[in-house]
This record gives sequence, structure tokens and C-alpha cells, in this order.
Amino acid sequence: MPNLLHIDCSIRPAESVTRQLTALFAECWRTENPGGDHTYRDLGRSPIPHIDEASVMAALLPPHERTEAQRQAWTRSEPLITELRAADTIVIGVPMYNYSIPSTLKAWLDRVTIAEHMVDDSRTKSGVLEGKHVLVVTARGGAYGPGTPRAEYDFQEPYLRAALGQIGLATHLHLVHAEMTLAYSIPHLSQFSNIADASRSAAEDHVRRLATARS
Repeated sequence: MPNLLHIDCSIRPAESVTRQLTALFAECWRTENPGGDHTYRDLGRSPIPHIDEASVMAALLPPHERTEAQRQAWTRSEPLITELRAADTIVIGVPMYNYSIPSTLKAWLDRVTIAEHMVDDSRTKSGVLEGKHVLVVTARGGAYGPGTPRAEYDFQEPYLRAALGQIGLATHLHLVHAEMTLAYSIPHLSQFSNIADASRSAAEDHVRRLATARS
């Protein structure tokens, strides 16, 4: 049975572009997979704790060797790991905050990046999570694509490719960007509203295609 893991991390409610785009993907995916499971996790509204020493050690030790603090820490990480392993399709909405990703998503990544998930670079060149289809939908207030004045400040996409790649989630990874989203919020950016509209429309089309065709 197909299983979609749907993650949002925007701090904004209904106005969030990433929430709207991941919801569009989920709607199209459910139409294509009427019997599939849809697991939703909202890191923006219900953030998970950042990792600490107990969390790291809990992931390294067998259950019978963990201290009480480590066992408690593992109860926060284990559900996230279980959800990730069960999914064959993953959609993540990622707004750009200060040129990078929200700290709530970083906390999630830190908890699911464990030794068992790491790609074996020295021997098999593979990992247990490989084969999953991953869509990352981003929203950027400005424009950060190749050739734009702020392209060098995009620490979002390179980080996500590296972080997801090290745990085997880059084999079928797609990133879709909606840019200039602040064109309707900040007066001096209103001159770029046509760019925002075109970027949003292209993102919506891309999301629909990916929800119905896994490639």
C-alpha cells in the first residue's frame, strides 16, 4: 500500500505558500492513490525538540544499554524514524528563513539522520532509505536561482541536497521553488509581482505532475 509522508514547517498558517503547495501535492497524490496512507506532521505548529547528548547516544546504543534519559530521548526520535521508513513518497514544505531552512526542519533531520540510515560510501554506495520519492517545495521571498544577484546566498537547496543525500533520499529527489513570494507583501518588491506569479504557477504545475508521475 502506498504511503505518503507529508511534512510542513512554515510558521505561517493559511498564508504559507509552502503549505499550499504541499497540500496541492497531497490532494493530487490521494486522488491517484485512493487506498494509500497519508501521514501528516506539522513541524511549524508542533515543533519537535532539538537533539541533545542523550538523543545522540540513544541512537548509538542498543535499547538495553540506554540510560533513562536516553530512553526518554529515543521516544522523541523513534516515531519520526518509523514514519520515514514507512513512507515511499515524501513531500516537505520548506520556506527560506535567513537564506536557509527553518530550525524545526533541522531538528527533524538531526533526529532521522542516524547510523542505520547513512549511505555506505565505501562499499555498497547505497542506504536503507534509497528508492523513496522525495519532493521538497520551497518558498523564497526573493529570487535565488542561477544568474540572479542573490544566487550565492542560497544555502537552502545545497544543504537540503547534502543532508537528504547522506541518508539515501537523493536518488529520486525533486526540488520545486516558488520565488519572489514577498512581492505582494513588501511595497518596493511589487514591481516583481509578475515574476512571483510565473514562479508560483510553474511550481503548481510541477507539483501536480510529480504527484501523478513518479520518476
